[in-house]
Amino acid sequence: MEEITFQTPFGEWRLASATPPADLAPFVAEFWEIEGVAGYGYEKLIPRGLADFMINLGPPQNVLQHPTDLAPPTYVDAWLSGIHDTPLFAAPAHGSGDFNTHFIGARLKPEGVAGIFGMDASDITNRVVEAEDFAGPAVRSARTQMGETSNTQNRFAILSDFLRRQARNHGKHPSPTVLWAMDRTLAMGGNLRIDQLCAELSVSRKHLNALYKHAVGLSPKTYARLARFRMVMDRLDAPAQETWVGIALDRGYFDHAHLVRDFNQFAGEAPEAFLKNRGPDGESVSYAEAPGGG
Repeated sequence: MEEITFQTPFGEWRLASATPPADLAPFVAEFWEIEGVAGYGYEKLIPRGLADFMINLGPPQNVLQHPTDLAPPTYVDAWLSGIHDTPLFAAPAHGSGDFNTHFIGARLKPEGVAGIFGMDASDITNRVVEAEDFAGPAVRSARTQMGETSNTQNRFAILSDFLRRQARNHGKHPSPTVLWAMDRTLAMGGNLRIDQLCAELSVSRKHLNALYKHAVGLSPKTYARLARFRMVMDRLDAPAQETWVGIALDRGYFDHAHLVRDFNQFAGEAPEAFLKNRGPDGESVSYAEAPGGG
């Protein structure tokens, strides 16, 4: 398990992460926990190409499609956030002022939505759903148990047991064909033609699209674009001084303008602006003002 403490103008919090147990690794990329005191108005979360299941031990949160949303839905105890291809915005439901934040979560590979919860990934693409709607009393029990222990490893163990029971009772294994296609796409950094992928698999484009709809929730082309964007995101932490043009060409973009178009979709702003504004986790941008201000 790894732990990092962040100190920012918006607050101080601790982030713990751990690899999942071997039996959950086919569907879970990482366990994480974040805890601390924050004081931002709202934050923008950048797509990772993963789904997130999280249990909330802190105050309720609002989830917005856009910061100007005036009546966003509020989530209290636990929820599942599907794979996104646009930024997700979140804000404390109580409005402005410092608040104690505490989440325990599992980052799910796209196929984990079906493999653990038995859902088609497309049913929650670009959506957030209450966990109680599909897990019922089981998620309330897991949340209660987590609240009764002060040990992060114990909370991860409770989360593991919950996910195992869900997979045993509801899990559906995705097609090996789509798993191979996803692995191939990631291995190529998103830089492969979908026609080439179909030829390698000996399937039609229509059939591959149908497989991706159930297991990923995005089209093969969008998933490849997101994989390429994530390769650029990983590059931002490299110590070498590189130009944006150099990064774009190295990661398979036609030019800088091509990179900017993808950043505007996935990060909601141009790469230069995102790099200037992003938080210490490298995946979010926090804003001081409350949402809804235009």
